[in-house]
Amino acid sequence: MFNSKLRIVFMFVVMLIASALIANHFTGRVFNYHDPIGEFKRIYNDLYVTQPSKPLVKSQPVNPIKTPASSSFAPARNHSPQADKTQCTDVSLGEVKYKRNGDIYTWTDKAGVTHFSDTKPNFAVATYESNFSEPLDYFDLNLNTPNLPPSFNQKLQVKLNTVFKVYGQIIGTHALKKVKLNLTVLPNRRAYNAAITNNGGNPENTAGMYFHATNSAFINFSGEQNTMRTAVHEAVHAINKAVLGYTPRWLNEGFAEYFEFTHNNMQTAIVEPNQTWVRNNKLIKNVLRLNRLTGLNDTWQKGDSSMLYASSWAAIYFLMDTQSGRLLLKNIMLAEQKNPCNKLSKAQLNAMLFKQFPAFNHDYSKWLKAPFKPHKF
Repeated sequence: MFNSKLRIVFMFVVMLIASALIANHFTGRVFNYHDPIGEFKRIYNDLYVTQPSKPLVKSQPVNPIKTPASSSFAPARNHSPQADKTQCTDVSLGEVKYKRNGDIYTWTDKAGVTHFSDTKPNFAVATYESNFSEPLDYFDLNLNTPNLPPSFNQKLQVKLNTVFKVYGQIIGTHALKKVKLNLTVLPNRRAYNAAITNNGGNPENTAGMYFHATNSAFINFSGEQNTMRTAVHEAVHAINKAVLGYTPRWLNEGFAEYFEFTHNNMQTAIVEPNQTWVRNNKLIKNVLRLNRLTGLNDTWQKGDSSMLYASSWAAIYFLMDTQSGRLLLKNIMLAEQKNPCNKLSKAQLNAMLFKQFPAFNHDYSKWLKAPFKPHKF
């Protein structure tokens, strides 16, 4: 009798797990076997908490680069940008202001002891010019997060400082602009859907959305860690708009995906590979080459958006991996900044790409097969 009850309980658990895995498969997600309990909780929450939405229509793009992959993929969090009616308007707050740190004065006293000071004494000394400028402010952050601790705001500011730090190293600090950021985190899906709809957007299949006209982003709360990633993603869209102007979709989304996994160790900023697309330092999804991606700006809502997000992230990570790649990004970003009302054409981008990387297809395919390493700044 006891054995019969035990078998019934066992079969029930097996069927429950199987149902969860099947549901997970059809939503296009990757099951995290390193945290099975957490995964089952996430699947359960998605099935019973998240509002139902239509599946993304998937069409196979031409000539994707094949990588070792699992049979299902984590879906893109589809941060759909809205029609930009202000694309030729400068939404920045002007140039970033800097203060020059004072010089260092040094001298040796009668006892032979060397002294250093940032205050000039009233006798002859040697002067060391530091030529170091410290930014006073990168952004004006208006963050409405009533259900999150104050530390969330502080952590977000540190991560956004990393974005500006990296951009400064690519295009030069002189090219940076101060950005006003308006981010609102909504406590649940219903509130998020209402906010997006009231601003003229479609919340379906999205976790966050940035509106150019009001320079505002709305984010659906889904746990502190995921919300932080979405907040960084949407903030990067605002930064790109203010600093660069109207940019190609792959560049805009690629950088937003790139900065999602950032953290700091003392004065070192570290950008980790995006765990949505990478497992065990290997890409888990087929991606398009950059020379194909440059011509797909208007097809994001029609094709396999998860492949387009993964391809954009991979393209940026590849370019950020080498000095040659960062030089190409510098040229692209400064060209976009020079003419903020129009984005570079496919022909222009590919000409710049193959000038910098004559054997791009070979180099990129080889890079995709190598383990991904964190970037440090």
